[in-house]
Amino acid sequence: MKHTTIWARLLLGSVTVITLLSACGGGKKQEKIEITPYILNLHLKYSFIDNFEGGLARVMMKTKTESGRETGVFGCVDEEGHEVIPCIYESVYIEPGGVLVSPKEGNNKLFVYRDGAMQEFPVPDGLDPQGGFYEGRARVHDEDFNYGYIDTEGNLVVPCRYNSADDFSEGLAVVEQNWRKGYIDVDGNEMTPLIYWNAMDFYNGMGCVQNEEGLYGYVDATGREVIPCQFESADFFYGDVAPVCLDGSYGLIDKTGKFVSTTRYKSMGVCTSNLFYYGEDGLYGFVDARQNVLTPARYNKIDNCREGMVAVAQQGKYGFVNEKGEEVIPCIYSRVNWFDQGFARVARNGRVGYIDKTGREIFLLPSNSFSSASRSGFGVFCFESGGEVFIFDEEGNRLDSNGLETPGVASAGSDASAGSGIGGGSGVVVVPSISAPASTGSSQSDPSRRVEWEIRRNRAIEELARLQVKLIEDPNSAYIKHNIQTQQNIINTCNEMIATYQ
Repeated sequence: MKHTTIWARLLLGSVTVITLLSACGGGKKQEKIEITPYILNLHLKYSFIDNFEGGLARVMMKTKTESGRETGVFGCVDEEGHEVIPCIYESVYIEPGGVLVSPKEGNNKLFVYRDGAMQEFPVPDGLDPQGGFYEGRARVHDEDFNYGYIDTEGNLVVPCRYNSADDFSEGLAVVEQNWRKGYIDVDGNEMTPLIYWNAMDFYNGMGCVQNEEGLYGYVDATGREVIPCQFESADFFYGDVAPVCLDGSYGLIDKTGKFVSTTRYKSMGVCTSNLFYYGEDGLYGFVDARQNVLTPARYNKIDNCREGMVAVAQQGKYGFVNEKGEEVIPCIYSRVNWFDQGFARVARNGRVGYIDKTGREIFLLPSNSFSSASRSGFGVFCFESGGEVFIFDEEGNRLDSNGLETPGVASAGSDASAGSGIGGGSGVVVVPSISAPASTGSSQSDPSRRVEWEIRRNRAIEELARLQVKLIEDPNSAYIKHNIQTQQNIINTCNEMIATYQ
């Protein structure tokens, strides 16, 4: 796809580099993405920039319907920020195999990004995509809501003949016909008869199924029932063991169907291949794959598990436990999200921000909206407040549209943030007053130094004016009042330095 020369010029001159962290548990480490002024300004254009898959990231732009209702339209950008799929679609599904899009009117489309070029394929008339590509297949349904699969060139390779269909996992997918479920391969061959009341996705070579009597067992990749349906409840084989319930009591079984230890819990579930939660007396703890207790039952709730970090709750506050069952992040947050590329969104004391896996708070800014903070595929954090977007790097430094740390903005946890008067403590990004630099022996009549301070003063004056307008809208905001005083301090310092270099 061709791009104009002005876009190329805007992409010149890297300012800072953000490292995208790889996910725990063998996730693929992404390459460093160069953050240019142009890319930073994309965060002002788009309301959301998703993670990159196969060199593309889904983006959303806010718009309004004819009735005035706010909605969003979707497209895709590449790693240089070029909009390779226009932001005009109602939905976008992006996976390594291709991108399926649904327009407001007309037929759906399929885009495949190959060798740096975007190829477009038609989706057969009357078919609606229901998800992205998994193992070269994407779910679609026809006008009668019968389900089938297309390949990465838009060909219908599995006819729309099923009442429901799931994504492929390990070469097999769960499909349903006449209220019974089973497994098919990527060519549509039925690997098991469609006889089960329920079936789960394949993991680690095993699929969990439920028979007409409501009992659970397991089939292998050939469709053979290798563990008979005998359990009252069962879960995935993420690793070599799976939690099941027999005679009202839970324990772990291996792939032969034998229990690794005595069944003794009221409930059980999978977190990772070597971490399982159990429940007793209304509380939850953790055991390993041999059913050794790692954490006694003390949590009220077990929530999101991702990248080897499990969200847990005690008395209404959330924290995180690692794969060893250790509480590495204390339960101090009112809300948490799952970890994504090494960071999780959190809320505490009326502030929203992000933490890494050590519990370091990247930034915590005042907000009543948990969704006001997001992390983009380019590795920067975005915070929306009052219609304005604030952008931060992984150290909590606020970046301006040039990719530079905003003059006077301190990193989270720096000395400047301590005792700031707007909440205090590490992780709160504040705007401290600046001090005059130490003398370098320059002439006090140096006109270039005077111009530098004049530029800084003008920026501070502009920011002060903006904050004063925002204070009218929110006269009780201590955060705005603090920043107004900060900008005034900057202006005073600049005036002193301008006078010095006259």
